[in-house]
Amino acid sequence: MSRQGYLLLRRLGGLFGVASADVLTLSRRGASYRVEIAESASGLFADEVVGVVADLDVRPLAPLVRRFWPEPAGGWAIHAGAPVVVVDPRRPPRALKEGDLPDGE
Repeated sequence: MSRQGYLLLRRLGGLFGVASADVLTLSRRGASYRVEIAESASGLFADEVVGVVADLDVRPLAPLVRRFWPEPAGGWAIHAGAPVVVVDPRRPPRALKEGDLPDGE
């Protein structure tokens, strides 16, 4: 379990947390946001910036959770009653990559 600041992002209905220490820049890109992190040259994309949380209790993904979330993750947490997927900056989830937007978005 670790505690540090996290930028919370909403994308395609999911809630994601990126460690504040990993965020280089945050910019608006039309109706969405682009988050540049050191480990990802293409950046991450979000529909909404929820905010920054100073104390998020991050836990490793349990084997049962991995059955439903097969992508790499830095862990998970609960914020305001909602599950948060904590982003592994070396292997961000497909949902945060621009190329995976549904057609027309």
